[in-house]
Amino acid sequence: MSSHQSEVLTPRPWPAWAKWVRDVLFILVAFWAIDAWHTRNMLDGDAGPIAELTLVSLEGEVQRLSGDPERSTLLYFFAPWCSVCRLSMGNLETLDDTKVRVVAIALDYANQTEVEQFLQDIDVQVPTYLGTNELKERFAIKAYPSYYVLDEHFEIQGRTVGYSTTLGLWLRTL
Repeated sequence: MSSHQSEVLTPRPWPAWAKWVRDVLFILVAFWAIDAWHTRNMLDGDAGPIAELTLVSLEGEVQRLSGDPERSTLLYFFAPWCSVCRLSMGNLETLDDTKVRVVAIALDYANQTEVEQFLQDIDVQVPTYLGTNELKERFAIKAYPSYYVLDEHFEIQGRTVGYSTTLGLWLRTL
């Protein structure tokens, strides 16, 4: 037997950069899988354009929302008792309102005072409306916060559930 045949081949260790790439890819796939699971029952882009929304502001004014030819619309559904909403809602203020119209819609609240107190506590100044159970069912909201990104024709371009960073919101609304 030659000395060459008796050598044991040992695998070469991965370079540090390859391990880093592997780990990042694993994390991205995990986030994608979790997001896919959370959004599985939400409306998707195949739903077609969303019909005009009729919402009531905290001041009691009736507002009709439809597509905006100049910008996309981000619908942010929240509940005032939701701790993740408390952490994430401030990120909405960082979006450029010339590029995206932000609409916050309160659901699962006991009364209007609860919603107003929530907004005062977190000191967020985004247009906020009082939602209804009908609206909750229409958008298949099962968890908070839930986001829908609608294009200028009011067609769904994106959706997600849970905390979203400023960067995440910005990327979704491009």
